Amino acid sequence: MTILTPGPTEMNPDVLREMLRSVNPDLDKGFFRVYNETVEMIKKLIKWNGDIYIMSGEGMLGLEVSIANTIREGDRVLSLSNGVFGELFADLAMRYGAKVDTVNSPYDEPFDAQLIKNVENYKAVTFVYVETPSGLINNIESVSERIKGKGSLFIVDAISAVGGLPIDCEALGIDICLMASQKAFSSPPGLAIIAVSKKAKEVIEKNNYKGYYMGIKVWDEYLKQEMFPYTPAANDILALHRSLKEIFREGPESVYRRHLASKEATIEGVKAMGLKLFVKDQAFSAPTVTAVYSPISPEKIINFAWEKLGVMLAGSWGPLKDKVIRIGHMGYTAQKRFVAEGIAALGAALNYNGIPANTVNALKKVNEVFDSYNL
Repeated sequence: MTILTPGPTEMNPDVLREMLRSVNPDLDKGFFRVYNETVEMIKKLIKWNGDIYIMSGEGMLGLEVSIANTIREGDRVLSLSNGVFGELFADLAMRYGAKVDTVNSPYDEPFDAQLIKNVENYKAVTFVYVETPSGLINNIESVSERIKGKGSLFIVDAISAVGGLPIDCEALGIDICLMASQKAFSSPPGLAIIAVSKKAKEVIEKNNYKGYYMGIKVWDEYLKQEMFPYTPAANDILALHRSLKEIFREGPESVYRRHLASKEATIEGVKAMGLKLFVKDQAFSAPTVTAVYSPISPEKIINFAWEKLGVMLAGSWGPLKDKVIRIGHMGYTAQKRFVAEGIAALGAALNYNGIPANTVNALKKVNEVFDSYNL
């Protein structure tokens, strides 16, 4: 069985072995050191000088933490949206009573930064770096240039980006960067990672959020005592710690190069089978996930690949439900053998369902791309 979805992913066996360790994170001071080491590795990876919190919960928890701790009823929020999670950010802010203005851009194109206006009128601006449902990477640099220095908090969902492509949070002026364990870190699902700048901490201090589980101020009170506000998902953190060590053992630049090769190989493979990318310009197809239009119901393709071949591909949701198939190539699965397995499964599923697909030629293209990268 092989999981080639855009998170959760297949995991390195060494990461899985970390899950087998017995640990009491509330009493073991050695575990607190592991937690701090994990935080420091993430800081190094995303180029971050602020604080980082690793909370027990899926990546969605991070989005809500960012809103709950910074937004009060009546605050104005600008939501930049060209995908499912951009819309979700707007919905979350509205649930906390914010007055939200949403600027929409097409799902299949990078967000048009020229649409961003009057940023100084908003307490926060929300943005998604990689829209997982559509396999789109946004041009975060051009968006950042329209937001930096305007006084608003810049809150970025980088969940399907970090670990698969470079990001310099300090240079981009990001105030809250959101990550999750089950994407390009290729760790088990269950951890939301929230990076918070000094500027954001000042807003949080004034905001006076009353909640406990998601409360940044609560976390600060406990962490300064080398304690946690509740028993953390210790084995998930041990696994994440090992995943990060693997990234730095290989070297981040090598990891990013491997993701680019996997993206290009996947694109060439699906094109060789006559499929069309969802993203208009393949330069903005994400290094971590590729979405293609499905010539028949995606469910038929996905079910055959999983039930007959043991390869899990993904559909999508929202407006893209019943339209696209997604192949994840993030973290541990950004390798030639996994990309080839995904392309072979997709080709077999197409042929089984009466859609001619030249799988042999597609796999040849995959090999050519990886050979060009010497991988």
